[in-house]
Amino acid sequence: MDFDKTLQKYKEIIDSGLKTLFEEKINESKDFIQSSYFALREFVLKGGKKLRPVLTIMAFKALCDQDEEKIYLPAVGLELFHNSSLIHDDIMDEDGERRGMLSMHKNFEYKFLKEYEEKIYDGGIFRKTSERFGVSIAILHGDILYALSVSCFTNSQFETDEIRRALDVIGQTYRVISEGQMLDILSEQKRDFAETDYLEVIEKKTAHLFMAAVQVGAIFGRTTARQFENFSKFAINIGLAFQLQDDLIDISPGLKGHALGSDIKRGKYTLLMIKAFKNANPKQKHVLLSALGNDNSAQETIQAAIDVLHDTGAVEYVKEKAHEKLREGQSYLDNIGLSDEGREFFAGLVKFLAQRKI
Repeated sequence: MDFDKTLQKYKEIIDSGLKTLFEEKINESKDFIQSSYFALREFVLKGGKKLRPVLTIMAFKALCDQDEEKIYLPAVGLELFHNSSLIHDDIMDEDGERRGMLSMHKNFEYKFLKEYEEKIYDGGIFRKTSERFGVSIAILHGDILYALSVSCFTNSQFETDEIRRALDVIGQTYRVISEGQMLDILSEQKRDFAETDYLEVIEKKTAHLFMAAVQVGAIFGRTTARQFENFSKFAINIGLAFQLQDDLIDISPGLKGHALGSDIKRGKYTLLMIKAFKNANPKQKHVLLSALGNDNSAQETIQAAIDVLHDTGAVEYVKEKAHEKLREGQSYLDNIGLSDEGREFFAGLVKFLAQRKI
């Protein structure tokens, strides 16, 4: 099995399902609501490998020989759920872009300015009408995606009890992701954030969604309790490795769609920063503090901080930690008992992540 071809095949299937769903909503709506569904369609379809819903499909296929088309709709629902959380994350992180396009709240802020008059006022949260409008509409768009996600499960062809179990996974994952986001926001204010603290954050924020993806597929594939447990542990470790690699990509020139070192500017205590501070001498710590949380840092200041991350061994440490998680994930994969196709795909996933450019 060619992993890349399989990923592309099912990405196209997921994209087609998403297009169909949004076309139905667009045709049912008019005026501003219709334009909202256009915006949601663009946001959800823009970029990305659709890795998480593909994991749902392949977990299903790896455990049973049912008609695979049955799992497509829940897989679409998983992708809608993921994007719901991204819209809300962008608001809390105050990110202006996502996947090379405007984030949802910025998109509607600019739409407001094109059609209505800006008003400056002394509000309890906002100071500009456009900002209040953009954030409010984006929150609601995230909520709509979550509601659409649930409908993809309830409208699927599976048994009622299986749908209930899958939706319970989605609900639990929503709670855990929210907990992780709270801890992440808190981390920006703390200076005693430890490695264990950070791993807890990314396990909740990132790895649990990977786990939900395979759990949904496994539930509909009528998994055994042992398979479910091992698949879950596999996915958690893969998700941790994925996020650690994303942290490395943030400081790698030309490998991310936003400014180099954006996590540093935002003051995020990633494992890179935690390890660097632990190993740094006073001069190196001064360099890190000059850049950390300083949104106006010059590129030279950011690059100097990145150099410290390398010089203190933090970069190599995080690379090895990511590979350690991949190896641990592989150990669980070997104990699930998958079909030949499924085992080959998920082994290909581990290899794909191990070779990811960071």
